[in-house]
Amino acid sequence: MGLRVGLVVPNNWTPEAGGGWTFTEAILKALPGVPAAHRFLILDLDSGGTGGQHCKIAPPAQPGLLSQAAALGSGFFMKRSRKDSEVDSSGLPPPSLEELARRQGADVVWFLTPMGEPLPLPYIATVWDLEHRKQPCFPEVSITGWTWEMRERLYSSLLPRASMIITGTHAGKEEVAHYYRINPAIVAVIPFPAPAPLIAPADAAAIKAKYGIDGNFLFYPAQFWPHKNHINLLHAMRILIDKSGLDLCLVLTGSDKGNLPHVLKAAGELGLSDRLLTLGFVPREDLCALYKASMALVFPSYFGPDNFPPLEAFALGVPVIAAAVKGAKEQLGQAALLFDPSDPADMATKITSVCRNPALREQMIAQGREIAKERSPEAYAAALCSHLDKFEAIRRCWGSDYRHA
Repeated sequence: MGLRVGLVVPNNWTPEAGGGWTFTEAILKALPGVPAAHRFLILDLDSGGTGGQHCKIAPPAQPGLLSQAAALGSGFFMKRSRKDSEVDSSGLPPPSLEELARRQGADVVWFLTPMGEPLPLPYIATVWDLEHRKQPCFPEVSITGWTWEMRERLYSSLLPRASMIITGTHAGKEEVAHYYRINPAIVAVIPFPAPAPLIAPADAAAIKAKYGIDGNFLFYPAQFWPHKNHINLLHAMRILIDKSGLDLCLVLTGSDKGNLPHVLKAAGELGLSDRLLTLGFVPREDLCALYKASMALVFPSYFGPDNFPPLEAFALGVPVIAAAVKGAKEQLGQAALLFDPSDPADMATKITSVCRNPALREQMIAQGREIAKERSPEAYAAALCSHLDKFEAIRRCWGSDYRHA
């Protein structure tokens, strides 16, 4: 018969959110095309009303069809349009997530992104990284924004009660089990999907002219957080220019999260201001075109094991040079050259290898395309449905209206 799966996604998700938005959009688009007995609905706390007015559910004759309801706002990492104490037009306070899920007859709730709240009904949690435990020195996971304490409250309450936890690598699974003493049997490894380009990229000359890029360039799309490691990449660029003789510039895209002034200052001190272009947030079609026009994606981020830009590069036929964080080899296979993110010289050596060896470059591109083909959003959604198939045998043991006698 299949399960009714209530989907929880942030209502403030925009392209500026980076990889999280890309992931959510790709999965929501893929779910309707997956042949499965399960039905998916988006739970919507902000729409107001009661009962079935909160969201639309696919009719039974169309299993797998995703309802076109608005996105949810609730719990950690999410915002509500109304405060819990406020009432809607009916004069009633907004429902809790649990109430909404029960009204819609959800058999299980799936938090698509790393957020949520513990519920007294089956739910699936998602974990992308646990860097606040692994590298708490970085301020963005410790003292600013979503602080260490906030992250720890979330994961320590959410994960132990989850019916299933999804992560992208076996390295990530080990971390979940290690840090939170979770039964490994409930942690499902589903590799991150490689999203297909939304719009056919423009030719290299056009995109370079649009942004004033002169000559060959390396590309790094990443918001300006400290962990994105722009600084060591700049040091690698200095070594590259001085020792290899390669005439390259570095193009950076992404929103400033407080570290851009530090990056620009470092570029000036290293004499790289004329080799650096910071474009800020760019539309997705331009992002795809910049990937395609670059010599390579350089991805020095200290965080992992699951990251999106290398997979985007694979899908677009761009060689990847990435940080050898735990789990990177598992995620990227032989398609990427890996370097020590704390060693600019190692980074420069790997960049030189790709730029000066056409045969290696083509080999990496071909291997990357194979990985992207295997890890489509549809494959991710199908893997999730396979795990739901197994969980259905457990969930059907009690009804939605079960109460202890």
